[in-house]
Amino acid sequence: MDAPGRQRVAMNEATFRKVNEGMEAAQPGGRMSFLCECGRLGCNQLIELTRDEYEAVRAHSRRFALVDGHEIDEVEDVVERAESYIVVEKRGRPEAEIVEHTDPRRPLDD
Repeated sequence: MDAPGRQRVAMNEATFRKVNEGMEAAQPGGRMSFLCECGRLGCNQLIELTRDEYEAVRAHSRRFALVDGHEIDEVEDVVERAESYIVVEKRGRPEAEIVEHTDPRRPLDD
């Protein structure tokens, strides 16, 4: 995958993450539907996580929750597998920098 393609994947993932940030909270311990945060253009599949599971993913700017099989080996590593989703972590520059700088939870002084 060429550099522009890797950057597009990072931007797609950052966009899906931003959409998921706006999801309403479920009942404590209840499962919620989130958009797959993969870099595939046009993906609209849903994954189910509890709010706590999603917060654990979001604790790291480089991590995203995806449908199993939607990982892109050239730009990310699978770091966790759950029953209904996987977690990937971006690697390499500038992809990791893109997702860190577009993280809506990033402190303003970074």
